[in-house]
Amino acid sequence: MDEEKKEKKSKSLWRPLLAVPFLFFLPPLSIGLYLTHPFPAKTTKNPRDYGMDFEEIEFHSRKDKVKLAGWWIPSASKQSKKTVITAHGYMNERSMEGIEGLKLARVLSEQGYNVLMFDFRNAGKSKGRTTGLGFFENHDLYAAIDYAIQKKNQKHIALLGWSMGASTALIAGCEHSAVSAIIADSPFSDLEPFLKENLSYWSKLPKKPFTSIIYHSMRKLLKIDPNEVSPINHVKNAKGKSFLFIHSKTDKAIPYTESKSLFHSVSSSNYRELWLTEGCQHIHSYPMNKKEYTRRVVQFLDRYLRS
Repeated sequence: MDEEKKEKKSKSLWRPLLAVPFLFFLPPLSIGLYLTHPFPAKTTKNPRDYGMDFEEIEFHSRKDKVKLAGWWIPSASKQSKKTVITAHGYMNERSMEGIEGLKLARVLSEQGYNVLMFDFRNAGKSKGRTTGLGFFENHDLYAAIDYAIQKKNQKHIALLGWSMGASTALIAGCEHSAVSAIIADSPFSDLEPFLKENLSYWSKLPKKPFTSIIYHSMRKLLKIDPNEVSPINHVKNAKGKSFLFIHSKTDKAIPYTESKSLFHSVSSSNYRELWLTEGCQHIHSYPMNKKEYTRRVVQFLDRYLRS
């Protein structure tokens, strides 16, 4: 009887010890799953709310034919062959409601540009359940460029992206020969080192030891090599492109040094411009500096959006 009691007591001691590794790894693995499969942001505004005509459009991603949804907003002043395609940020949607992205789209339309706004996969009304941190989104944006050229007969293409969308715009814009001008607001320069250094901001867990666990869980879940999401390598090799980088010095989500690194990596065969703003949180340079932001963006597009 005593032996039986000892055995039961031994088991009761071991069970909590065996559960410790499971409990240690469960939170970072769950966070990795959430960061790669976030709930899609919902779109509540549309261009009509801002006095613009628009058309609901659909097209399919270049990589895996995921159906993507968007808006085609024609130039308000005249028929135009110049189009600005926007690329929203991580856990956001096409209207960029939090920074009044549609208000900026209205200005661009009034200035003679068509605007194509769309949802990346797993956002807004687009299909898909995975967010690829720029890997899959590159193929989504590439398809949007092709749509503007093939379906809308556009000749001059510019990209305007925020955060993850800005990094994606740098990759797709450097790859696609039809893109001549890229505006990148608050991009990261290289996904792998960025995640390893800054993932704790998004996970809300201490950097050590959790960042490494979350990072590797995200790699396994996405089945991608983060080294392939490298805007800095694309801008180094770009030719005949014009770049406008915008970043707040007080951005805690993506440090402004990421844009500085990108700016300094642009080769001399391209035009480059860097505007560092003050006192703004992540991607809030536009709502905090509407007049100056609009002036710089329109001036850049008027000067460098060409075939």
